[in-house]
Amino acid sequence: MAKTIGDFIGGDPNPKKQPIHQTFYLDDVLERNPTQYCPNCDSSAITKLRTHNTDGANYECTSCRGTYEIIYYKRGEDAGH
Repeated sequence: MAKTIGDFIGGDPNPKKQPIHQTFYLDDVLERNPTQYCPNCDSSAITKLRTHNTDGANYECTSCRGTYEIIYYKRGEDAGH
């Protein structure tokens, strides 16, 4: 029976993953500084996005295309809205 090239090489070598979005708070524990390294792929190719987020800052990794935000209060605290 005939096979596709994908079957021979084990599928798409560059699968189109959906970029992930994560939210972090001041009391979250991470291995590296998320303002300098992507928490998803540890790449230093991140960009601080210009958004109107009054509760924190938004970032995008140009390597894995994931986005994340750092909220400037601890998890479970009321933002005061």
